[in-house]
Amino acid sequence: MHRQVRVREVVDDVGTKGLEAAFDVDVAPDALLATLWSVAHFPKLFPDVKEARVLRDAGDELDVEFRIDAVLTELRYVLRRTLDRTTRTIAWREIGGDLRRVRGSWRVEATDDASRSRVTYSAFVDPGRFVPTRLVRDLALRKVDEMAERVRRVSIELTK
Repeated sequence: MHRQVRVREVVDDVGTKGLEAAFDVDVAPDALLATLWSVAHFPKLFPDVKEARVLRDAGDELDVEFRIDAVLTELRYVLRRTLDRTTRTIAWREIGGDLRRVRGSWRVEATDDASRSRVTYSAFVDPGRFVPTRLVRDLALRKVDEMAERVRRVSIELTK
């Protein structure tokens, strides 16, 4: 099983620094997309998320309030998550809460093997006045391998 996670620092369209991580998962693309879309799976996928509550469900668009353990403090924010099944993409952006800017996406692509997926995760966070952006990005860079491994493990468990 190929475990490499390719990570690079990136900047979004308004200059917010972030990261992009790409890795393979031994789960078919549509099944993996469903796992990443489901708010019910967040506790297993993202242990720093203490609560994820759907405020609005419009089918392929969800407004979700998050409560997270941010090491030194607890943060709350609301993201609008949008699912595009055609491109197998989940995108999100902040619509309220403690952080100035939270943007990102999951893109799930088919590989030559129909039972495997290539995942690209991007995240851009500007915490505002609470914590230096560089500290947030450095912490995310250190934790991305753990996140990729959780996505692999949980996705496989859920599709058995």
